Amino acid sequence: MAIFGNFKGTTVSEFQIGKTGSGNKISTGTIPSADISAGDIYIDSSNSTLQVYSGTWKNIGTTLPELNVDSGTLFVDPDNDTVSIGSTSSNEKLFVNGSLRLGTNPTLKFSGAYLDVTHSNGTATQLRVRDNSSGSDPIFKVYNASNSAEVFKVEGGTTTVTGDIAISGDITGADTDNLSEGTTNVYFTTARANSAIDAKLTGDITFGNVTAQSVNTGVVEGVVFQPITDYGQITTSANISMDYGAVNEAGTVPAIGDFEYISDIFGPTGDSFLVASLPSAAQPGQMIYVSDETAGSVMAFSDGTNWRRITDRAIVS
Repeated sequence: MAIFGNFKGTTVSEFQIGKTGSGNKISTGTIPSADISAGDIYIDSSNSTLQVYSGTWKNIGTTLPELNVDSGTLFVDPDNDTVSIGSTSSNEKLFVNGSLRLGTNPTLKFSGAYLDVTHSNGTATQLRVRDNSSGSDPIFKVYNASNSAEVFKVEGGTTTVTGDIAISGDITGADTDNLSEGTTNVYFTTARANSAIDAKLTGDITFGNVTAQSVNTGVVEGVVFQPITDYGQITTSANISMDYGAVNEAGTVPAIGDFEYISDIFGPTGDSFLVASLPSAAQPGQMIYVSDETAGSVMAFSDGTNWRRITDRAIVS
């Protein structure tokens, strides 16, 4: 077999070794442009690349049908466009069969809108952050958009959230039986509500302006209270007049056992008095019933000085 050589020490700087005529040469220095055959190899010492001649000089990586280093330590499958480490079979672009260790302060970037972490066979996904060598608690942090402050941190059994928490959806398995309450903002409970009501009903009760109150008892169907005015001290001789409006339900005789009526009422009535105990007539326009008037029981009215019979305006006697 003829050997073609151009060895170190000659006047030619390139190093070539191989067979003349049929190619299979290994060259370095200036890339060969003549006497080239398919399969020739050129080592470019300027950038440490390896090229193979197949009509043109091509990087060796573009000419390999596949790359299998050490039976699967590194496997490049051009048919499926995948790269495997520790395996010769993968359906992913990059498959690592085993642990993956990154260097100091590494960065993981992705170009899409989000990064999915899913289980390959569709079972439950568990994403764990753990420190099993130093014995210290692992730390998981999430920073804000400007990368200037932590907004979420998990360190061991402690979770810290900076800012507001928005919850969308239902919280299952949590109620007031298993969630501790604070000291200022406490739970609203039936017991606390009843206690607060009892406290309000102890002692004086203050009402605002009562504008309407419906009472459905007896012949009185509705009562309207006007705002109460403070008239100062009320003496024994003072009179208070309250207008309850018209009675709009006719009186009826109650059935036996009907306790809505205290007494049978048929039409308007007035307070009943004896002549000897007539009230003051100083307030004109009052109306009373005098049961023992000389001429017989009669209705009487006050004119500001005397009580007079409505039948003949005579003073009651």
